[in-house]
Amino acid sequence: MLNIRDINKAMEGNWFDVFCVDKGEMAGDNLQLIISMYECEGGTIVGKLRTWEIICENVRESNIKFASGFTYLRILKDHPILFKYNKPQYMISGPIQLEGDNEIYGRVFNALQEFLGTYNARDRIIDFMPYGGSTAERVHFTFGPREIADIYRTVLGSRGLKVTAEPEPRRIKASGRERILLFTDFTYVIAEKFHITQIDIT
Repeated sequence: MLNIRDINKAMEGNWFDVFCVDKGEMAGDNLQLIISMYECEGGTIVGKLRTWEIICENVRESNIKFASGFTYLRILKDHPILFKYNKPQYMISGPIQLEGDNEIYGRVFNALQEFLGTYNARDRIIDFMPYGGSTAERVHFTFGPREIADIYRTVLGSRGLKVTAEPEPRRIKASGRERILLFTDFTYVIAEKFHITQIDIT
């Protein structure tokens, strides 16, 4: 069975080529994607190099845009089950008086545990717990997608307090494994499983 890494390996050494979504079709709760790697010269597509079929099984959420160009795919570690181009993240913070508030932190822990349990991902809870750090007025909790920000909003809202969730800028890292260069806005698919098959184009 192929995985996302196998697709990305095809891009190694071909930094001017791109992937494109050729086709996307929903069948019940499943999403079929046909993704191809195209050769580019001077920013112009000149030929198709490889093609894969990705079956996204039991899709929970998607804002997929067909015919989008992109240069990297990965499973996002910031969300339990995610095949993505890139999903927006937020810096989540709250009033400074909550710094070190064990009652609030305990309630956040319980809410995160319940949410992550629905994805069989409770071992990821440490990634979304408050990590410390503050300014004169705000305590920084964590970075995470909208779902995590909503958990903090619910917990703090029960005490009449507000959460600030500021969009995190896109990151472009030198490491090929972390390279995220997009030609479109954040695009992602959340699903239970992903089945990848390479299609013969000869």
